[in-house]
Amino acid sequence: MTSVHPGLRIFVLGAGFSALARLPLATELFSEVRSHIEHLYGRETKFHRDIARYIKYRKICDGIALQEASIDLEEFMSFLDIEHFLELRGSDTWSQEGNESQLMIRKAIGQVIHERTPPSDQLPAAYYEFAERLTARDMVLTFNYDILLERALDHIGKPYRLYPFRFKSIGRQLNVVDDDIEEVTILKLHGSVDWFNDRQFLESKASLHEIVPTSVPIHSVFDNPARYSAKSIVEGPRPDDDPLLHIHKIRDADAYYRDGSGFDAPFILSPSHVKFVYAEPLLSFWNGMGRGGGLNLGISVIGFSLPKHDEYIRVGLYQMISNYQHSWWNEKIDVYLKDNVRLVDFRRDDAGINEFKTRYSFVDPNRAEFFFDGFNSDAVKFLFDQPRET
Repeated sequence: MTSVHPGLRIFVLGAGFSALARLPLATELFSEVRSHIEHLYGRETKFHRDIARYIKYRKICDGIALQEASIDLEEFMSFLDIEHFLELRGSDTWSQEGNESQLMIRKAIGQVIHERTPPSDQLPAAYYEFAERLTARDMVLTFNYDILLERALDHIGKPYRLYPFRFKSIGRQLNVVDDDIEEVTILKLHGSVDWFNDRQFLESKASLHEIVPTSVPIHSVFDNPARYSAKSIVEGPRPDDDPLLHIHKIRDADAYYRDGSGFDAPFILSPSHVKFVYAEPLLSFWNGMGRGGGLNLGISVIGFSLPKHDEYIRVGLYQMISNYQHSWWNEKIDVYLKDNVRLVDFRRDDAGINEFKTRYSFVDPNRAEFFFDGFNSDAVKFLFDQPRET
């Protein structure tokens, strides 16, 4: 079934959206990442030495005796991200994209998630159903690294873009937006397993050319962009200083992860408590979120539990949903009333439901509806088939 809804809805996706496809949750990632790295490189790696440093740090600073198996990946990555971002290692800082362990972990995360992602023609039915019901002018904000939704949309032949606006022309003061192409907008706020940033590659290539003006292998993706069909995620005219020009999507992610060589990591914001310090290339995805919602026709949150350490996300969602629920609520926009905010999550008992609702206490429950059986075909019906009545 194809919806005739005019769109203008916002869908926020968290890890629970991907659970139906059996992709690993954050709590499962560390053991799989560690196993993957050890399978490829053994235990004598910078990754393992950094684990030992982190365990020592937690013992001395917090009095906690951690074992490798009990390490929280997000807390470990926070330790590494702070060290790298503040350049605490000085001249030993490995690269702009991260130190050795960070790159190994991000590459392993991409590998684990991609290997667990079903082919585009073998996804659970709910993903195709969800994709079918999206319409042009709908916007999906996702915190997931995977490409489940893109594969579902590709499979049914529905067009989409991965950036906020197309432009017809770029001016000195103003850019002219191109609204002629009807497509779903997907903004991957934490990056993607099939995205790569070419900024450091270009800088390294320029530096090497000054020393040795010959072809020196630098990057497994950008040395030969055709190898994995790498192409910028943006199309059409763009400002010359647009950071999105440096973000490329590889069309043949299967081949990239099958080859599995090198430490070139995908562009994903690591699962840490301070991940936003690396978000500069994607800031245009966040631009205006705090003013959004006022004239939208729907906001749905699917499988995002709003963890406490992601306070920056809560600020954005609070502002957007508050605008939505307290502007134009009883007036029609065109011929449509705003729908109730819809929240989908997997909760089995009252304690879990109360915990979830407490985290979303800024949502007016009189203008919201909840579904606690997780994302599935029934959730799709809940999201799309129960419009708010006058």
